[in-house]
Amino acid sequence: MVNRFEFISSYIVFGCLMAGLAFASAQSASSNLIEIDARQPILAPGASDFRGGTSLSPTRHVIGVNDRYLTLDGKPWLPVMGEFHFSRYPEADWEEEILKMKAGGVQVIASYIFWNHVEEVEGNFNWTGQRSLRHFAELCNKHGMYFYPRLGPWAHGESRYGGLPDWVVQKSTPRTSDPRFLGFVDALYQQIGKQLEGLLWKDGGPVIGVQIENEYSGTGPIGGPQYMLLLKRMALAAGLDVPLYTVTGWNNASWPQGEFLPVYGGYADAPWDPAPGQLPPSEVYLFRFQSRVSGDMGAIGADKMSITQTDPQSPFLTAEVGAGLQPTYHRRPVLSADDVAAMVPVIVGSGANLLGYYMFQGGENPDGLLGQLNESKSTGYPTDVPVKSYDFEAPLGEFGSERQSYRDLKLFNYFLNNFGQDLAPMAVHAPINLPHGAADPAPVRVAARTAGDAGFLFLNNHVRGISMPSRKGVQIKLQLPSGQMLVPTHPVDVPADSYFILPINMDLDGVTLRYSTAQPYCRMASGRTVLYVFFAIPGVPAEFSFATQVGFPITINGGKKSVSQNETMVSAVEPSSRVAIERELPNGGALQIVVLTREQAEWTTRVTLADGDHLVLSQQEVFSDGHSMTLRMLERPGFHFSAWPSLTSLQGASLRVEALKNDGIFKSYRAKGISQKVVATLRSEPVSAPDSPIKSDASTVPSEAEFQEARKWSVRLPKGAFVGADDLFLKIDYQGDIARLNAEGHLLTDDFYKGMPWCIGLKRFRQQVEANSLNITVFPWRDRSKVVLDSFATKKTQDDEARLLGVTVLPEYQLTIP
Repeated sequence: MVNRFEFISSYIVFGCLMAGLAFASAQSASSNLIEIDARQPILAPGASDFRGGTSLSPTRHVIGVNDRYLTLDGKPWLPVMGEFHFSRYPEADWEEEILKMKAGGVQVIASYIFWNHVEEVEGNFNWTGQRSLRHFAELCNKHGMYFYPRLGPWAHGESRYGGLPDWVVQKSTPRTSDPRFLGFVDALYQQIGKQLEGLLWKDGGPVIGVQIENEYSGTGPIGGPQYMLLLKRMALAAGLDVPLYTVTGWNNASWPQGEFLPVYGGYADAPWDPAPGQLPPSEVYLFRFQSRVSGDMGAIGADKMSITQTDPQSPFLTAEVGAGLQPTYHRRPVLSADDVAAMVPVIVGSGANLLGYYMFQGGENPDGLLGQLNESKSTGYPTDVPVKSYDFEAPLGEFGSERQSYRDLKLFNYFLNNFGQDLAPMAVHAPINLPHGAADPAPVRVAARTAGDAGFLFLNNHVRGISMPSRKGVQIKLQLPSGQMLVPTHPVDVPADSYFILPINMDLDGVTLRYSTAQPYCRMASGRTVLYVFFAIPGVPAEFSFATQVGFPITINGGKKSVSQNETMVSAVEPSSRVAIERELPNGGALQIVVLTREQAEWTTRVTLADGDHLVLSQQEVFSDGHSMTLRMLERPGFHFSAWPSLTSLQGASLRVEALKNDGIFKSYRAKGISQKVVATLRSEPVSAPDSPIKSDASTVPSEAEFQEARKWSVRLPKGAFVGADDLFLKIDYQGDIARLNAEGHLLTDDFYKGMPWCIGLKRFRQQVEANSLNITVFPWRDRSKVVLDSFATKKTQDDEARLLGVTVLPEYQLTIP
């Protein structure tokens, strides 16, 4: 028999234990309660001290600047900008890539003008073919894209001497007010002025601004701010009168305040860093509450500068948010799509009011008249980069293919395209608890931007290089001018590697959305229907809290609705392509909300056709020129897509298109082409080894003489291989240090091994393909300890031999609907 005292004692102990567990559980549940005070009254923007050029266009549109944001026709403007080096891409394909960038939510195209691409030989300017600056600007104008040339004279961009021609380096003191150098620059600027004549904003053209120099930190009697001012005056004298003049603001930048707007950025890794081994996490995943410059700009070497030290009278603008990375011979990181996209809510949540990506479109160096045009140790730089390839792991690659990062960035680009006007005036607020550094996984990384009671919350739980934990019981206590608000009402778990933007008191055409746990994507209108598209955050239940409005009840399709005096809550929303929430508008129209899955949103593209704007949901590449729509698919010729509103005509399509039943709000269609099977024939070529093998420094790229020792294979494709395909991609799986594609001894493109298959678009090399002149060269490893690879690539590299493991030809099919 159990002693009564022992039983009571056990009961007391058990009760205390349970109480302790309950307390611990409650403490754990509230451990991710994040407090943000956003009660401070927002002041009207002040005047900027920036002195720009002509801001009025012939059609009476005006670009302006205040100390917080850009304006367009007096309204806040937060544009998305992407870098595309026109001289690194075939002219015949420019238009298509511009349209892809537009479909990806880019509004402004930036481009370096590499001096050594257009005046490699002194006095011989070449603005033809893929060097035609004017034609590129005209195509931007044709498709409603703004253009932002970066003039140099020094550009960098992993180009030889930073883009300076050899003869300029030899005959002058570059990047100073040396009269000889300035004379050479003046001739360049005059040429650029002629190329862009009639295409500037003041002429009704697309050129809204120019960047002068790049990463400039010169000092002394013939350098510093005075040098930069001379360059601006020379640009104006050359006719380059534009609303905006910018400079890069990191790396102890030097510029005359008021004459330029500084731009910033950051990268997820640092291929240029000479350190051995993997680098610590980059600060690009930390919100910048005290500085516009990350502590190392992704290890570029910038000192941390406060906002006061940068330029307090200029808005926070970016030009180099790294959408990829260029591998160097020493360091070859491979970024995931999350590594790239997680930076965006951080940089925008930190207050950035121009989102500028570098690069958005990859490319390859043109052939030089006198030699190679890539950056190398032989020209005094700390790194070697590929001779031809400038793929940059960009969202649109060297051969135009969309990467996953293209789709992930589109989620944020579309958000800014649609809601940036509301976001731009909003002030930044930090939570009470902040991480102690880039590698600190402890506090949840959150920021708020608000104006009054309206705003957005920005959360990032992804950091390249460390495993971020799943966050249990996350809830944000937001202090607003009208009072306290909990978002969400009940805590939610936030999965590892999540990053997103949530709305606060968002105006949906007269309906107040107090908050949602789904991210706004875009707003569309058709007839009297206004459509708001959101997407669910994977692992986070989608719920919507509305301010209750009498007389206009909210109806739901699925989910749960509860109504109180002040709030209408819609929870358990199942993401799909159907209307989830609907409300009648006072004008008799309808407000509809669709909550897609994140994957559906990634594959949803906004296109403009002759009958208006459409949303197209398709797991194919989609873009349009305003009149026709193009879909692309690799390997399979079957197309399946859906459109809202439905397409008014399918006549004249390149394939027979069949209309199917509706998929939620979308009308579905399908078409099928003829499948092509193309098989490459490989043959190993003999290698003439020298009497004594050449042994060079394994920390530098192999010499051309050493490449004679590399293994070689000829590649042959059958006759008529391109019939029925828009392009053919050569997928090369190899092992070795460097691979090259040649044609009769001429280098077409190259690749530094990173553990990934190498995919080459053959359309631009069609002449060489049909002449059966392609060769693949693979150079063996000399000393792998000198090269920093990601761990997955290291595991795949088992020895130092050069091997060709397989070559596959992947047809790319196309459907065009005029």
